Amino acid sequence: MSKKKWRSMKGQGFGVLMLGEKPEKLPEKAFISLTRGEGLNFIQLIINQVLTLMVMNQMKKTPGLLYAELNGEMKGRKGYGQTLTVWDGKSMPAFRNKRTHGFAMKFFGWVIHRKNTKTYYLSYPTDGTIPSVTEVREILREYGKFYDGGKLVRNARPPQVEKSINA
Repeated sequence: MSKKKWRSMKGQGFGVLMLGEKPEKLPEKAFISLTRGEGLNFIQLIINQVLTLMVMNQMKKTPGLLYAELNGEMKGRKGYGQTLTVWDGKSMPAFRNKRTHGFAMKFFGWVIHRKNTKTYYLSYPTDGTIPSVTEVREILREYGKFYDGGKLVRNARPPQVEKSINA
């Protein structure tokens, strides 16, 4: 097994950080996890970056993580941070709740669920495709668990996916 490495690709905003190679074909039980925070102020973005750097190291060592993309941008005085991870089977909960990511979730909830932010979370089985950065934003806004100003507005309702026979 080759060691996973983070690499960057210039694009919109700050660009995109990617872990691993984007798979052309996904395992049958693969699923996707998406998160997005919008309206973050400068201080929130700094804290987000510090926590993200800590979690990125944990991600490199996590079995079952097939691929990850992180991106963000700041315009004016507000910004966003977005993640996409692709998982093989059910290994994501162990990653999510333990070590650095577990700490980051507890701490970051206090930082990101503020009156100035909108946050989205969603995990769903994949249809064999991985959404683009723009598609992630749209999927989250339509289907994700949504907090506005720290208050739960909507629970997640994952999109219905049809497994492709060739996927």
